[in-house]
Amino acid sequence: MEKLMDKISAFVEPLAEWVHKMKFLQALAEAMQVLLPITVVGSFACLFAFLDIGGWQPFLAEHPMIATVFMNAQSWTISCIAFYTVLVLPYLYAKRLEVDEPLSCIPLTVAAFLLLTPTELYASIPTSWLGHAGMFSAFIISFLVVRFVKLCADHNVTIKMPAGVPHYIEATFAVLIPAFIIVFGCSLIGQAMAATEFGSIHQLIYTFIQTPLQGLGTSFGGLLVTELVMTLAMFCGIHGSSVVPFMDALQMPANEANAAALAAGEALPNIYGTGLLNSIQMGGIGATLGLAIVLFFFAKSKRYKQLARVAIVPQIFNIGEPLLFGIPIMLNPMLFIPYMGGVIVNTCVAYFAMWSGLVGRPNGVNPSWTMPGVVQGLLGISTPVQGAILQVLIILIDMAIWFPFVKLIDKQALEEENETAEA
Repeated sequence: MEKLMDKISAFVEPLAEWVHKMKFLQALAEAMQVLLPITVVGSFACLFAFLDIGGWQPFLAEHPMIATVFMNAQSWTISCIAFYTVLVLPYLYAKRLEVDEPLSCIPLTVAAFLLLTPTELYASIPTSWLGHAGMFSAFIISFLVVRFVKLCADHNVTIKMPAGVPHYIEATFAVLIPAFIIVFGCSLIGQAMAATEFGSIHQLIYTFIQTPLQGLGTSFGGLLVTELVMTLAMFCGIHGSSVVPFMDALQMPANEANAAALAAGEALPNIYGTGLLNSIQMGGIGATLGLAIVLFFFAKSKRYKQLARVAIVPQIFNIGEPLLFGIPIMLNPMLFIPYMGGVIVNTCVAYFAMWSGLVGRPNGVNPSWTMPGVVQGLLGISTPVQGAILQVLIILIDMAIWFPFVKLIDKQALEEENETAEA
């Protein structure tokens, strides 16, 4: 078993180091966190606008101004998430590349994005490309603009200012040449693409990049692999989110697409979404809420009784580190099977419950990751009662998986305590 643990560490640690070196992925993950208030507020606005419980919808029908407040909040938050991305991502990526004036990359990226977006001149911009459909365009354009600015700076393709000029003025002039190239180049590309069957670069990216990648990453196989890699990294002491930072980039468009479908009264297109992911990993990465409950109610040793009292509240709010390091689970061969096995079972149960229609699909709401399980099911799944029941069922399954292993480690701890007491 020790050789197996060494092989696992040998696989996970280089993977985590490789991902960590990918500055764009790290900037992307940080950007998604920065945009979290927008996505959370917007998803709840959508929920409040279309929640069909009791007399809520008749109440909104009688008070259309209240419904409009929620709809406006949703329309100008998650429905414009690609636009918010080009306001945040270029700056964070430019900082990681150590661009001299990272703020200058924001207006350049916004200009490039809008110039590549089909518009009715001086009248309107199609909002569809400002939302989830334009997300991968926002990622790609941010990457290319920042990289081009960095390339020009590295090769001194800049306007030199005389000595004594304040730094902020010199930095502004330094990006003028790349700014000319980016603005006029994107304007030319935008007009050229408008004459093609695609109509815009966004449609091209959506057709050939975003749709295939989302289909692969959000499929059952892609979901299972991602969950296993994330949990395996955590088992080795590397935070799982740092190994799969692209999850937010898949989750956000899927949430927004489901929220848009909910708003239009259409069938929800995606099983993948926050409601599903929260159901799989209740208690944090490794789904350790079930473990905490078993320890709290069934541990007999002083060591694990005390640990359970300390850990149960953080676990309810999806903070699993007290048990990960307190038992410890990390690199513990005895607990490898339940730690990984629980995630596999949870993924299968949650995914196929939604795929079969027994439970509704995620409704696009993105509650905070610290929101307790079951409450997440009520808020994040389109059939709230079934969503809550699904999460209760998964907690019970996790408890059953962990129970024999808890009895084993608790028995060992109790024997050690008795030996110490006798000595």
